[in-house]
Amino acid sequence: MVLVEDGSPDDAWEVCRELAARHDKVHLFRHPNGDNRGAGASRNLGMQKSSCEFIAFLDADDYYLPGRFSAAREILDAAPDCEGVYEAVGYHLENEVGLERWIGARRSPVEQLTTMSERVCPEDLWDALISGRCGYFHLDGLVLRRNVLQKSGYMADGLRLHQDTEFILRVAMTTKLSPGRLDEPVATVRVHDRNRISAPRSADQKYKDRMLMWMELYHWCKHGHLGEVQSRIMSQMVEETTSTGRMGDLSRRAFPRRALRLFQLLTWLGRHPGMVIEPHLWRSIKGLAKSKAHSAKE
Repeated sequence: MVLVEDGSPDDAWEVCRELAARHDKVHLFRHPNGDNRGAGASRNLGMQKSSCEFIAFLDADDYYLPGRFSAAREILDAAPDCEGVYEAVGYHLENEVGLERWIGARRSPVEQLTTMSERVCPEDLWDALISGRCGYFHLDGLVLRRNVLQKSGYMADGLRLHQDTEFILRVAMTTKLSPGRLDEPVATVRVHDRNRISAPRSADQKYKDRMLMWMELYHWCKHGHLGEVQSRIMSQMVEETTSTGRMGDLSRRAFPRRALRLFQLLTWLGRHPGMVIEPHLWRSIKGLAKSKAHSAKE
């Protein structure tokens, strides 16, 4: 087992050293100079230092449940062409303050599983994850063959948030993932008052964080010549950017929806002027206009 300590400000390093000294199977690593590099860089370090055929993830907050790998192992052993398995993850509430933060961040209800609502064929998984029409799965519920990294690459360590989501999408785009147990959890996420993903952020900051993720993924697909996927991601960016839900009630009452969408799109292009020359942008705008016109008629 690879254990990565990411420059925590508390006594985590000493705790990790004690674990490594007590258990021969635990191999401890940290970044140069004990720096804090974030979740993406730390997961990358763990993947780089690993040597086993399979890779699975577990954040410091979380824990595996008994029989974590039993179903995944059966699937991978039975289907050599299967490159990974995703399964359901549950939640454990640590305290009420954590619950308040979790609800305020509009995260999934803690009494529900993070899972896919149906079994999606591998070729359609990436599109289902982008749209969210069948739910999504957590990194703690994923097992991969090590050779997957040759196709997907490592995590984007420049992203402080959503680097796991971006990585999962790249894996889904480039490899064959199969569903395992979707109706019972194989791991548990602890919900407390220090979860990074539920830290207070404004609606605008949440939008910017998500757009950083989409931009990272878009450019990765561009280098990989994945034109169809690029087009789908661009449509998602345009749709999120022009959503009237991003504006306050006063703005929605004061301005026509079309004017609001145009303003939001121009603001986004002002932040990313290089996107103006992307042909996928104009096809996405045209497609969105047709969709809105069709919805208005209905």
